[in-house]
Amino acid sequence: MIRVLFVDDEPNVLHAMRRSLHSMRHEWGMDFVLGGEEALQALEAAPADVIVSDMRMPGMDGWQLLTEVKKRHPQTVRLILSGHAEATSIMRAVGIAHQYLAKPCEGAAVKLAIAQTQSLRHLVQSDHLAALVGRVGVLPSEPRAFQELVQCLQEPSASLGDAARIIGRDVAMTANIMKIVNSAFFGARQPIVSTSRAVAYLGLDTLGALVLGHGVYKADGKSAQARFTSERLWTHSLQTAMAARVIAQCEAFSAAEVERVFLAGFLHDVGKIVLAPDAAEMREHHAAVGAYLLALWGFPNPIVEAVAYHHVPSQASGGTLGLAGVVHVADFLVHEREAPTIGTMEAVLEDGFVESRGLAARLEKWRSALNATTREQAAQ
Repeated sequence: MIRVLFVDDEPNVLHAMRRSLHSMRHEWGMDFVLGGEEALQALEAAPADVIVSDMRMPGMDGWQLLTEVKKRHPQTVRLILSGHAEATSIMRAVGIAHQYLAKPCEGAAVKLAIAQTQSLRHLVQSDHLAALVGRVGVLPSEPRAFQELVQCLQEPSASLGDAARIIGRDVAMTANIMKIVNSAFFGARQPIVSTSRAVAYLGLDTLGALVLGHGVYKADGKSAQARFTSERLWTHSLQTAMAARVIAQCEAFSAAEVERVFLAGFLHDVGKIVLAPDAAEMREHHAAVGAYLLALWGFPNPIVEAVAYHHVPSQASGGTLGLAGVVHVADFLVHEREAPTIGTMEAVLEDGFVESRGLAARLEKWRSALNATTREQAAQ
């Protein structure tokens, strides 16, 4: 049973939340406390798996509370409740809250958010890894990409397309912006999974405020992640995303499915940024860590699952191929092509996966289509 701590300064709000979540009493241990100080005392007495806090509270507000929770209890999932009008408050919470829930918030929305954060917790089998992921506020961007984005946003002639192209070349930037644009605060009716759509939805003014005013993409140069050399990761991630798109198009996926496949392929190794520079942990745990982070951030379940199981797609849900299967094969084909250059084959097909699903004959078609696409791009 997971423990969830709800924090608000209004007794009536806590009472309404308790009533709306009454059906979860057999699955969750729930505590309801008035204000930040009482919340910190409750956490010291008994750590919680999840904390759900209001933003506007007298004395210690939600941002200050979750900042302390992040320091003292990094393994605790941090959700914040806020009204749509509180743009400044939400900007403060970037990097502190894992997810933002809009007020008034129905019990169903809270249930869904909490359930998603816990869906892949079992993959992160140690408290050490859970705490490591919990400390991640925003992923650090590659310094050159960050500077390029800053220069772009400061140009009077900057366009949405220019910003989208820069963000779309950096794994960390892409993950950060998808977390923000799909939060309840921005109110997108359907999940946004393409960089161009995300930038268009936010607009240059909001994007500029996030980047220039609130440092959404700027990393602490002293952090391990900031020192991680990401050029090869970016190149491999982009090539895997493109290969996944080719496979999806070969299999006549819908346009929306192709967008999801591309994003899943681009983010499949995002856990390597979190685990840098520990090579052993990176090799063993990057899929689980990356998926857990994306689950905490509220990414769509199919993308989270594809990242989690991109080395073992047979463990994912879905049909004959599935999103995880597409990313798995794309990752293999890209590593296969890279092997002569880097001198090692870092990915192999899961034993029996292609054969058991009757896809062996399709593999050569996918390889040929990818090679043809690569030749076309090189000729341009």
